[in-house]
Amino acid sequence: MADALAGVGKLSRSGRPLAPTQIGLILQRLGLSGKLLGSDQAGVAA
Repeated sequence: MADALAGVGKLSRSGRPLAPTQIGLILQRLGLSGKLLGSDQAGVAA
């Protein structure tokens, strides 16, 4: 995910790619932490 974000120009304040911890915090803030996104949900038991 960090590579994909860096590929579209989304970097940390210091200009480096986002670290996994930073991405996790962003996902938590957005309420997306622990949720499967996209087609990966198909066939997964709740």
